[in-house]
Amino acid sequence: MIIAHFHKTMAAATAPGVTSWIGTFITMAVAEKDRTVFAFLFGVGFAIMMRRLEVRGLSVAVIFLRRLFVLYLVGFAVEALTRFSILREYAWWGVPLLFLRNFPTRPLLALALISTAALSIRDLVDDGYAIATLGRQDAIATENARLQQWETNQRPILEALKGGKYPKVVSTRIGQMVRELPTFYNFTPKVYLALFILGLLSMRHGIFDDPKRRLHLIVGAMVAGLLIWAAYWWVLPLVPTEFVTPRIAMRFHSGFGIVDEQFLAFTYIGMITLLLAYRPDWQTRLSSFGWVGRMALTNYIMQAAAIDFLSSPYGLGLKVGPKTELAAAAALFGLQVLLSRLWLSRFRFGPFEWMWRSLTYWQWQPLRNTSGHERSGSRVLLPP
Repeated sequence: MIIAHFHKTMAAATAPGVTSWIGTFITMAVAEKDRTVFAFLFGVGFAIMMRRLEVRGLSVAVIFLRRLFVLYLVGFAVEALTRFSILREYAWWGVPLLFLRNFPTRPLLALALISTAALSIRDLVDDGYAIATLGRQDAIATENARLQQWETNQRPILEALKGGKYPKVVSTRIGQMVRELPTFYNFTPKVYLALFILGLLSMRHGIFDDPKRRLHLIVGAMVAGLLIWAAYWWVLPLVPTEFVTPRIAMRFHSGFGIVDEQFLAFTYIGMITLLLAYRPDWQTRLSSFGWVGRMALTNYIMQAAAIDFLSSPYGLGLKVGPKTELAAAAALFGLQVLLSRLWLSRFRFGPFEWMWRSLTYWQWQPLRNTSGHERSGSRVLLPP
């Protein structure tokens, strides 16, 4: 995630025709896969939480919705103060999990498939109707006019975000979030809901409880992720789109959300899961990820603040080359490993995790670690 964020926000422009193998590697093998892993584990974490609440006889609905509400408020603040917006999306699309958790597997898979393609389906219906009633050329003209109007409306916002002082940037972001709340876009299911559902199903079917028994499912997901990734990069660009509007052409070349290169993340997830299942000694070798993972929310917010300051016009406005991107990402991750280990040697949760947990259960949670020894950093998923 850190590598992807550095690349998206701080990559220096290159001369036309000049490519870097490091930049290409990040684009094809890292960028976008980070959000898939994050969203999938989000679904896994909430599946664990709901299962534990049911075992303890606590109110799943009240606690779950309160937890999401707190996450939404945190996400609103993070999006206002930085350029990172994913937490609000997670909180919003996490709500359906409460009502879907007991659905059979096949309907959930169908809903996940629909969620990935929902935006494309909307555009297909919209532009298909326009072509049928206006003809292709007039439909394209109408689409271009809408795009120009949208760009005109967005220009003052982009100028404020790009060149304004920080207070102006924050107020602009808040205004934009408030205006977009009731829009149809926010009520259209997205890939995040699909990934949450897949995380939920992975726990239901024991993918992480007993990976060896679910080897065929894990390997199948790995192969599917690799094939979808390859199709996105080398098959979809060959699809002819001269007969449709530019917006539908874009949907064709993005696989309608279903053939999406970000699903290579399932190959990575499967590799790590099987590695730890068949070689448990690797848990110690990967313990640094465990320390950071136990403070996932805190480290995400820290990362967002640092990268936003380094890359934004109201901050340092840095642009760096691919090698520097990797070095900076490694340095930031190393810092987070160090700070996470130091913090967790004294406290049970990260500061934001403690706040989140306390507000979720509506009572202050014990923070200081009184066990007398450091807890293992191998567990990545946060407790509920």
